Amino acid sequence: MYDYFVAAMKCLNCGTMSAADSSTNMQTHLRDDASGIELGIGFHFEPLEVREQDIMASSYITTGRVSVDGRTRLLEMWRCPACGHENWARVTITGTELTEFESVVLDRKALESAQFISDGCYLLASKLSGILAQDLMEGRVNPVQVLFERLA
Repeated sequence: MYDYFVAAMKCLNCGTMSAADSSTNMQTHLRDDASGIELGIGFHFEPLEVREQDIMASSYITTGRVSVDGRTRLLEMWRCPACGHENWARVTITGTELTEFESVVLDRKALESAQFISDGCYLLASKLSGILAQDLMEGRVNPVQVLFERLA
């Protein structure tokens, strides 16, 4: 099961601002007892849910970047409810609290600003490189390295 990150998100394709609800389908597996609830700004995770090893066990891949301010930043996919465009968000967790959501273009700068990226990156890395998604998912090729090489 999964939960939903929820925030009013601006689509970078059509400019529509979404409602702060699950209509963006921004799914996350961070909570150990995920049950489909909506997680917005101010939500507090259990401390064990936001440790590096637990984030990685929750379908996120490390970017190899270290946080310099103590905040954890995740890159997560979401879909615009108006036009259907797949977008990316930078989700910030300060300590155990969700503190910020921001629509971002997934480029090298966004990738460098985050410590983790969701497993949605496999398909993007495959599309950009021509490498089979299965090879990326099975660890034969590092999808984050592919993104760093291919994104401007």
